[in-house]
Amino acid sequence: MQLTISETVVEMIHEKMREGTRLVLDFDDGVGPFSKQGICSLNTAFQLVLARPDQITNEFDASLTSNLGTVAIKGYAIEQLDPAMTLTRDVNYNLVLSGQSGLLDNHLQLIDAQSWPAV
Repeated sequence: MQLTISETVVEMIHEKMREGTRLVLDFDDGVGPFSKQGICSLNTAFQLVLARPDQITNEFDASLTSNLGTVAIKGYAIEQLDPAMTLTRDVNYNLVLSGQSGLLDNHLQLIDAQSWPAV
């Protein structure tokens, strides 16, 4: 699986990255340290998390490649994704995740969890 991150979004991410920052594409389903949604939610929501290595829990048992390196994901979330995806910013500054099947999330959140307490 491949995620291409637009240059504008790369710049946003670089502003927040620290040494050792790991990228996580979190399927916001109520599982894991970054997720707020409950599994009964009808929304398909993702968030791109900037995390420390010690925050990557066992739920993130798969990965995809990107132009910013490896991105951790929950293996079971793969069925929600496309083999080739792009992450861009629209004219309203929303982050948009799309793939070959179309729009996957038109309001993806960028979460900086690097200062959160250890998991």
